[in-house]
Amino acid sequence: MRGAWLALAVGVIALAIPSQASASDGRTSSLSWLRMPGSDSCIATQALARSIEERLGRHVFVSAAEADVSVEGRIEKRPGGGWHSVITIRDNKGALLGTRTLDRPDAACTSMNEPLALVIAVMIDPEAKLSVGTGLAAPPPPVAEPPVVGPRPALPAPPAPEPAPAPAPPDADVPPPPRPRDPWRFQGDALATVTSGLAPSVDPGASLGGALFIPRIPLALRGYASLFLPTTGEEDNARASFDLFFVGGAVCPTLRRPAVVAMLCFGGQLGVLRSHPETLARGIEDKTAGLWNAVSEVRISIPIAAPIAITAGFSGILPLLRPTFEYTRSDQGAARASLHRVSSFAVSADVGIGFFFP
Repeated sequence: MRGAWLALAVGVIALAIPSQASASDGRTSSLSWLRMPGSDSCIATQALARSIEERLGRHVFVSAAEADVSVEGRIEKRPGGGWHSVITIRDNKGALLGTRTLDRPDAACTSMNEPLALVIAVMIDPEAKLSVGTGLAAPPPPVAEPPVVGPRPALPAPPAPEPAPAPAPPDADVPPPPRPRDPWRFQGDALATVTSGLAPSVDPGASLGGALFIPRIPLALRGYASLFLPTTGEEDNARASFDLFFVGGAVCPTLRRPAVVAMLCFGGQLGVLRSHPETLARGIEDKTAGLWNAVSEVRISIPIAAPIAITAGFSGILPLLRPTFEYTRSDQGAARASLHRVSSFAVSADVGIGFFFP
């Protein structure tokens, strides 16, 4: 029964294809096949193309620039179960020649393989003689009837054939396939860093950072935290150590390429700079001062092996707060002087390992 229905479908499709689709034997075609989300178990493009060519008994598919016609199709899972497929065929000028839909209630998508290959083969070449690989059973050989003694009984009249379903109009509008979603992407960084201009001397440290890349917009949101080793400030034999810590955030226009990711970031930093007296009786302040900086940064990440990348950055820092740490001079009585003051401009640089997800 299944073979009879497929034979009937072939006849209907052959009649429904416009006259422009009836070309000579040997017509070539291109194939564009899309499996929608949730349809990964369905037949792939290469397997579908081989199955179609087996049925036509010749090489059919070429590049889109060389093809006489183009076949575009997609398959998706129906909300209530089963599978739905839409197939269109166009000539080499882009004019629509026909549209077909296929539906199956089966749970397994493999039930669509044979009907898809058969329908597309007929759409490409309606006059072709399909190979027996189509799954259509050949009619059984006639069986000799035994001789009948006496009058032959009347045979019942065969049932009337069911009318074939009306084909869909060839110019029916087919909704375009939905655009695949561009996922959110994240990069985490572990960095060795160094800064100059905030502490009394060049100060090495470490940073942890991350960037969130916004889909379909060349923009990333970056955040980081940096902790630095203690440094020493000394004037007139007065000595103190300084601890530095800050966090930062930035908005980063981004250029993403397979070989490199480049970012130009604009943001700010909030932090603390703390002094610890090491020389007694010199009036050195033991205090914690706040930092507020404006920052511009250039960053480059080069993927080396997914999901790992080498990443580096350079920042220019404009301190908006410039705290001063004082001490008592030894040669002018109780006069106070600056042991350290944050510079009017500072810089930082870092290099490390980045991790991309996904």
